Amino acid sequence: MSEIETADTALMIQVLERLLKDENFLDDEIRKEINQYDNDGNLKIDRSEFRAMLTSYLGSISEDELAELFEDIDKDQSGYIEVNELKKVLRNQINIELSRLKKENGM
Repeated sequence: MSEIETADTALMIQVLERLLKDENFLDDEIRKEINQYDNDGNLKIDRSEFRAMLTSYLGSISEDELAELFEDIDKDQSGYIEVNELKKVLRNQINIELSRLKKENGM
């Protein structure tokens, strides 16, 4: 890895670490995303709205995949994906990526 790539990776790690320290990080973005697919305006995503959201990103998705993902995110089993549940998933994915970057770069 070149010095520039190493510096870019180190900067990316610093930015991700700073963002994760901010508890409000992602709130506005998640609300915008939810609002885009929230047909009934309750600021929550039900299963059919979740299908529309995933289809827009992934194309098609099987019922089994949809059910598994929905259940993984809907931790309180309310039948809705709420801002805080989606935020936890996204923050967890960022943490996974951050750990991978650190490990790959001996940090």
